[in-house]
Amino acid sequence: MKKLLIASLVTAASLMSASAQATSAPEMERMTVTYRNSLDYALHQYTIELMSHYRAEIQTSIQLQAKNSSQAMAEAFFSQTGQRQVALVNFSVEGSTRTE
Repeated sequence: MKKLLIASLVTAASLMSASAQATSAPEMERMTVTYRNSLDYALHQYTIELMSHYRAEIQTSIQLQAKNSSQAMAEAFFSQTGQRQVALVNFSVEGSTRTE
């Protein structure tokens, strides 16, 4: 009987200390879960996938437009400039003097 009383007191004391520590901790983050039926879930997944492909196409299009624009500017620059101006940009290893 004594052992049972001591065991119950020890158990109660350990539970009280555990609950005191739990109340002093800050509140945990809450997560809200919305359950959907199968049709809504499929529509949601399809929309997310479609938007992902659309963003990838936009990114590829922007990169391609930037490349084409840079190429067009380079071609326009070299078609307008003469040989003399292009020679200023060409640094030769053989001679250390610069011709203007």
